[in-house]
Amino acid sequence: MSKPKPGAGSLKDIEVKRREVFKPILDNPYTKGYEWPSIDLETSKTITEFLVQLLSSYGKYIALKKSGAHQMAEKPDICDKLTVGFNATVKKLEDQAAPNRAKLFTGTKKQKRSSIAGSKSYVKYVFVTKNDISTPLLTNSFPLLTFCASQSNENRVKLVELPRGSMAKLSKALNTDNVGFLSLTDDWTEGKDMFNLINSRVGNVEVPWLSSLFDEHPSLGNLYERPAIKFLKTAAPVGKSRAKQKKGKEAQEEQKKREEKKNEEKARGTKRQRE
Repeated sequence: MSKPKPGAGSLKDIEVKRREVFKPILDNPYTKGYEWPSIDLETSKTITEFLVQLLSSYGKYIALKKSGAHQMAEKPDICDKLTVGFNATVKKLEDQAAPNRAKLFTGTKKQKRSSIAGSKSYVKYVFVTKNDISTPLLTNSFPLLTFCASQSNENRVKLVELPRGSMAKLSKALNTDNVGFLSLTDDWTEGKDMFNLINSRVGNVEVPWLSSLFDEHPSLGNLYERPAIKFLKTAAPVGKSRAKQKKGKEAQEEQKKREEKKNEEKARGTKRQRE
């Protein structure tokens, strides 16, 4: 004997009935495509050791500066070629990226390129202890920022992700707490061997929707893409959802209580008048 179907209009009947719907899905190209360049563990460890050794002299200068005896020590040449910390590194990159950002709206490619290429020093290498930083908000902007701060398509800023534990090593070498961000200019001669290693082992940051940033004749039209809108075919229940049904039922009960209370008060008033 077959099981009887639920009556028409019942909750079970509404639950069974479903209708075909199409839900829009927007694929945003501007939130994708700029990932951190891949780097193998051994290479990242080697780069960390390079930094510890090469920056030790600067760390000693910082220690003397903190003790007030830095007047007796000669200022290292690297002082003008290095940034330490989030704020200093971001400011340097933003200043370097400013001509490229302005070029997107003015289209004056030659003028803007010469302003970057003609600068005394070019921040070419950025180091981030990404695995030692618990707040992604501090590191998420670096791929896009380093790309925009690049001099040209052929001469990109290199973004280097250092391995876990590198923050402690750099902090000790530099006599500075929580060193998670560093940048170096490409004209630092002592770092030549390390720079060659980075250039050969670390790839460039790729941002597809900004691929025309370094074109000879930039155009805003080439920088924007049509939104990829797709539709997902799915099914949705016919009738009100359980939540809405429950809410409607509660409203009806509340209305019923108010009416009963009103009738009781009316009955009491009538009784008093008779007395």
